[in-house]
Amino acid sequence: MAAECGDAPELAKPRIWRLTNTQLANTLRSAFEVAPASLANLPGEARLDGFANQASQLRIAPLLAEVYFAIGEELGQHALENPGKFGIACDVGTLARGGCLDGFIADTGQKLWRRPLSAAEVARFGTLFETTATQGEGAAGAVKSVVQAMFMSPNTLHRTELGTVKDPGSVTSLTDHELASSLSYMLWDSPPDAELTALADEGRLRDQTVLAEQTQRLFGARDKAAPAMNNFLEQWLKLENLETAVKETSTFPMATPQLLSDLKQELELFTNSVLFDAGGDRRFDSLFASTYTFVNERTAPLYGVTGVTGTEMVRQELEPSERRGILTSVPFLWGHSHAQETNLVGRGAYVRSEVLCHRVKLPPGGVPNPGRFAPPGSTGRQRFGVHSSPACAVCHSLFEGIGFALETYDPVGRYRTMDQGQLIDASGSLPLPSEGNELPGIEFSNFVELVDELGQKPDVYDCFAQQFSSYASGYDLPELDACENRRIADEFASSQHSIDQLMLSVIASPSFVDRQN
Repeated sequence: MAAECGDAPELAKPRIWRLTNTQLANTLRSAFEVAPASLANLPGEARLDGFANQASQLRIAPLLAEVYFAIGEELGQHALENPGKFGIACDVGTLARGGCLDGFIADTGQKLWRRPLSAAEVARFGTLFETTATQGEGAAGAVKSVVQAMFMSPNTLHRTELGTVKDPGSVTSLTDHELASSLSYMLWDSPPDAELTALADEGRLRDQTVLAEQTQRLFGARDKAAPAMNNFLEQWLKLENLETAVKETSTFPMATPQLLSDLKQELELFTNSVLFDAGGDRRFDSLFASTYTFVNERTAPLYGVTGVTGTEMVRQELEPSERRGILTSVPFLWGHSHAQETNLVGRGAYVRSEVLCHRVKLPPGGVPNPGRFAPPGSTGRQRFGVHSSPACAVCHSLFEGIGFALETYDPVGRYRTMDQGQLIDASGSLPLPSEGNELPGIEFSNFVELVDELGQKPDVYDCFAQQFSSYASGYDLPELDACENRRIADEFASSQHSIDQLMLSVIASPSFVDRQN
C-alpha cells in the first residue's frame, strides 16, 4: 500500500467550516465569560452518518441566522455592561477615532475572529462605529452595532482553511492562526488560548515539533480536553442523546431521569479513567476491552452488583465472563435498545458501521415487509429469523451475528441468559472487512468472545483511527484520503493503540496543514 500511495496524499480543498453549537458557546465563554440566553435557541445539529462537526452539513439556515442575530444583540449589550472584557479602556461615551476605539475594535476582533485584524478591517469597523453613532444611536448604540457586526461575520461563525495562495491547482499552507484554531477546536472544542495565539503571532506553528508539543499540552489540559473527548466519544457511540433514551416504565420502573443522568456520568467517568485519570494508559484497548466501570446504588443492580450504597459513583470490577469494554456497558446497551425490547438489527448495524467502518446500505425500496410474524413467546433471534429472507441473507450475514451475541443484554443493559423463557443462543459468525468479508469470518459463542476475537484483528483499531480522523477533519469517512488513513492506522498500531499517538499522527498529516486549490 505504501508504494502505491507514494509521498503525496490527495489534499482537501480550501474551505470555511462553521462552528458547532458547542464550539460557539465555548468561544463566547472563553473570550468574554458570557453565555447569551439565546444560545439555548440554537437548532439541534441533526446527523445520520458522521459527526455533528461534519463541515458539509454545517450550513446556516434562516432560523439559525435569526438566532445568531439575537446572540449578537445580547453580546453587544454585554459589551456595554462589561466594557473591559471587550478592550474598551475609556468611558464608552468618549469613544471616537483613535487609540481607545481602535483598541476596542482590535481586541474584540482578535477574540471573535481568532486572528489579528488588519488595519483596513479596523478602519472599516471604525467607520461603522462613526456612522451608527451619528445616526442617532450614540456611542452606546455604535458599540453594540460593531460587536454584533463582528459576531455575525463569517470570520466569527466559521473557521477558515484558506491559506494565502490562491492560484488554481497550487498547494497553499494554512496560516498559523488557522492552524491554531484547527488544533484548539479539535482538542478543546474551544478557541486558541493565549499561549497558542502567541505562537501563531510569532509564526511558529508550522514547525512540526512546536505543533506536536502544543498538541500534547492541549490534550493534557483536562478541564478542556476531557469534555471535548467525551463529546467525540459520545458521538462515535451515538449516545449524545442518552438522557432522552426513555424506556417503558411499567416494564422497567428503574428508568428514571435520575438514572439516565447516572448513566451519562458513568460513561464520562469510564472514558476519563482511561484518558485523563492518573494511571490511565490512554490506549484504545482499555476502552474496548476493560472489565470495570463506575456505579452507584441506582446503577449497580443493572450490572448484577450488590453491596453498593450511596449516590456517588465508584469504580467497580465486573464479571469478566459477562462484560468486556464499552460495548457491554449499560449506557451503550441502554442507548441502543428500544423502549421495551432490544434492538438486534440496530445494535448489529451500529457495530458494523461505526466499530468496523463498514456501512451496510439499506435494500432498494427500504426494508421489505415479510408478510409473516413470529409466534408469541419467540426470542429475538427467532423473530429475526422469521422476518429475514434469502434475498437479504448476504447483507444480514454482515451484522446479524453481532446482534445475536448482544441479545444476552436486555433493553436496559442487564446481562441475561434467558429470553421469553428460552435459553438465548448468542453464537454467531462475523465476516471482517480486513479479510474481504469472506464467510464465515470469526466465530464465537457470545459477545465477550467476539470482543476478544476482534481484539486480535486490525479492524476495530483501524476503524477507530478513521473515526478520529473524520472527527478531527470534519469530513465523513468516505471523504478521507485512503493513503493517509493507512499511514495513521499503521502508526496507531505501532504505538499499541495509543490515543496520544493517534492525535500526533493526525496533526502530522499533510492534510492537517495544507490545502490544494
